[in-house]
Amino acid sequence: MIRKHSTSTVVLPTTIQGLIKKYTSFVFLMTLFASCGNDPEEPAPVFDPTPYELTYPSYVPTPDIAADNTLTKEKVKLGKKLFHDKRLSSDNTQSCASCHMQTMGFSDPARFSKGVRGLLGRRQAMPVFNLAWHANGFFWDGRSPTLRDQSLRPIQDMLEMNETLPNVLSKVGGDQTYRDQFVRAFGTDEVTTEKISLALEQFMASVVSLDSKYDKFLQGKTTLTES
Repeated sequence: MIRKHSTSTVVLPTTIQGLIKKYTSFVFLMTLFASCGNDPEEPAPVFDPTPYELTYPSYVPTPDIAADNTLTKEKVKLGKKLFHDKRLSSDNTQSCASCHMQTMGFSDPARFSKGVRGLLGRRQAMPVFNLAWHANGFFWDGRSPTLRDQSLRPIQDMLEMNETLPNVLSKVGGDQTYRDQFVRAFGTDEVTTEKISLALEQFMASVVSLDSKYDKFLQGKTTLTES
């Protein structure tokens, strides 16, 4: 004779069921957080001297780029970032691009450009393009012999960005994104005024406008009417 053993379902008290659910949820969350923490870190920045190639028509002469500051992709990229950064001004409201507007031919439609304190400058912000071919000094009066020299003057001008170079170094040097880009551009994360000026020089030298109707006329692609 075979005796059958009856089975019964064990019902745990409600409090114990609640504790199990909480414990299960806790273990799941901890596992989730641990998996998030195991994401691979971004690779450390490395120096990248890949040349930046200017594109221009055959009838245009070869630009005279400074031998000690030949164009590279990473330096141009750094210069562009600096050119558009409002933190280079004393109140963090104005960048180089605020007056040299790309939509206005990297210039200012106003007769006199306005600085951070609402003060008007002495002259209109001149266009920033094709400067790689410019050889007569910079600013309207040609007082700066190089773009690197010119690039730092508006930052310090009380009518323009009204900032000090030590403050600029503090702002830029305190930004890890910038320090990484300095490594890519210069091989070290040390931020100096010289490197800032060299990067700005590179970006401004890279801005090219050689596709106007007059340019097309010189290439025989269109005709001009008499004035």
